[in-house]
Amino acid sequence: MEIIKLNSENHSFVIQKAVDTLKNHGLLVYPTETCYGVGVDGTSQIAVDKVLQYKSKREDKPLSVAVCNKDMAQEYAVLNETAHNIFDNFLPGPITVVCKDKNKLAKGVASSLSTLGLRLPAYPLVLEIVKAFGKPITATSANVSYKKTPYSIQDILDNTSQKQKNLLGLLIDAGDLPKRKTSTVVDTTLEGIHILREGDIIIQNCRVFVSQGEESTRKFAQQILQEVEEYLGKKLILFELYGDLGAGKTYFTKFFNHFLGVTNTIVSPTFTLCNEYKACYKGKNLEIYHIDAYRMYDPREMDDLGSETLFANNHLVFIEWASKVEEYLNAYKRNAIVVKIHLMHVAPEVRKIEYSISSM
Repeated sequence: MEIIKLNSENHSFVIQKAVDTLKNHGLLVYPTETCYGVGVDGTSQIAVDKVLQYKSKREDKPLSVAVCNKDMAQEYAVLNETAHNIFDNFLPGPITVVCKDKNKLAKGVASSLSTLGLRLPAYPLVLEIVKAFGKPITATSANVSYKKTPYSIQDILDNTSQKQKNLLGLLIDAGDLPKRKTSTVVDTTLEGIHILREGDIIIQNCRVFVSQGEESTRKFAQQILQEVEEYLGKKLILFELYGDLGAGKTYFTKFFNHFLGVTNTIVSPTFTLCNEYKACYKGKNLEIYHIDAYRMYDPREMDDLGSETLFANNHLVFIEWASKVEEYLNAYKRNAIVVKIHLMHVAPEVRKIEYSISSM
């Protein structure tokens, strides 16, 4: 393991050292506009196996890759009109574009669904390294799975075992990076745009409703019910609720479920984590789960709630503070109806509600 501090004098030297590391199937830790990433030659099975060993506990999660331009992206993935639009209008930047894979990379990079995540980072050093290397490199964060997001080299060293440190080849130290969110992940392989994970860049594919108080929020809940009614009891309907304390996440959940016929008093399950309700709506027996992720420190705490049962095909699941468990939820979104609702304070009684409904 070698650490090189990046400065204005050694830029070219660092690029060459990085390329040499990649050519030798080594693990390269590099800075990006979001956090430190770990890269290997995406076409080398030896290197990809090594980075998967380093990350550990991936549970078949795919790896994204960094490319230096759209031409390189098209060599390894199929870009449809939506993907072209994102590359042309939003990149370089902190966005991962999910496209159909062309099966040219090592096993473990693309997903089991034959999709590939593409990054065109807004960090010149990374683009220069990839261009000089001539092939995509993996673009996953340099932390071990479920450990702290690394904004400094010390973050990495403090949270990895000696065995994992021994797997690292070259670490490029650019100092402490600004604490930004990880990249926004956009799936372009389905109809329209589907946000799998939101970062600092939010690609709008939503509508806006302005609530003037509780009665307005009640009408909004009724409107959403009308839009998803045909799927009740047939598909998993997942409500991801975002907003600060007091924004109205629980009020929306209460109003929606009262329209379904739930007679229980609905309060936020801050301490119980999950409340279960039953309802019969137009002859359909419904099972409803209301989760508050505010007190969750690790998304895997969702396992304790019995996820396989929770996210069954005909259930309704409402999750307050969904940002705490976003990545965890991705595994259950395929074939689900996903309702994303962002509630924002505008004035004491006024809320701006941005929402989208998508079929995954």
